Amino acid sequence: MSEKLRCGIIGFEYGHQGAFAGAMARMADVEVVGVSDLPDASEAARTRGREFAGACGVEYLADYARLLDVGGIDFVSLCIPPLRNPEVVEQMCARGIHVMSEKPISADAEGAERIAVAVRAAGVRFTFGYHAARFTQPMMRAIEQVGGGAVGRVRVLNGTLLQCKGPRFTITEDEARRRVEAGEASVGELANFGGYVFLAMRAFAGAPLRSVYAETDTFFYESYRIASIEDMALVSMEFTNGAVGTAVVGRTATKSLPNADSRYEIIGSEGVLHVDFAHGDRFFLWGDYSDDDEYERGGLDMVSISPASHELYCRDFVGAIREGREPGLTVDDALEYEAFLAAAHASACTHEPARL
Repeated sequence: MSEKLRCGIIGFEYGHQGAFAGAMARMADVEVVGVSDLPDASEAARTRGREFAGACGVEYLADYARLLDVGGIDFVSLCIPPLRNPEVVEQMCARGIHVMSEKPISADAEGAERIAVAVRAAGVRFTFGYHAARFTQPMMRAIEQVGGGAVGRVRVLNGTLLQCKGPRFTITEDEARRRVEAGEASVGELANFGGYVFLAMRAFAGAPLRSVYAETDTFFYESYRIASIEDMALVSMEFTNGAVGTAVVGRTATKSLPNADSRYEIIGSEGVLHVDFAHGDRFFLWGDYSDDDEYERGGLDMVSISPASHELYCRDFVGAIREGREPGLTVDDALEYEAFLAAAHASACTHEPARL
């Protein structure tokens, strides 16, 4: 397969699509042939879609059904609400179109299972957007070393993913009230960020999950309290090979760092490995203080010095299509994550461990 792969973009409802679609547009062996949305997409999503289509010199289509009429599409990048994802993925699979999906892939376990059934029946490639779990260069190196026995048998895992940046990316109190009144569900930070930590720990452990114990609460944001979702979670995990892990996941109110604090400790029978900057190789940069810096960093910045995880994630998926192999994150990984998330939420409600 030497010709360019034809890519369709569906949905700009969330921020990751800008990164994914942008990465595809920059790849020499990929052609973005159209940008589209759900018929009832928000005006903000449509605006982002139109802008991206204009930058790529392709047509913006208000209904993704028109994109499918273009024909010859090899794969799509989906960034739509989780509740709508299963039906759209099923339509793609019915046409033999490979799918990159935003995370989470579904609003519930039933929807995730629908996706898995469709993907397996069609034999298409499927991946989903927890790219930083396995596609930063530090994580790729660490997973390879641990898998190769560098620390011996994995015994204990510790993981942290604390998003900072304060309230910039959270819902407002008015939006939280609107969702409650409309009966619309909101997603807490365990569902939002927990996949990064679980999928990383699953790779390090090299074994399926056996049980989960979780505690969740709202510490920082009134809007989260209104919407009945957590901004912090503490999760303990036991894997079938006896390895155990503890993860702290959430969104803090600090503005002192320009990016997420993501790190891991892997303790084995023969050594310990630390990943201090799990979201990418970077260095700290101190500069002049800026009064209008929304993050209040006092002149602190972090500069990445290796390819971004979303770039490597997109390259891996294109490679999987071309080589006829599974991508680095598969639909089976997605189902394992959905099972972890359901068990963690159940445990947080009962305050008892949940077995899988």
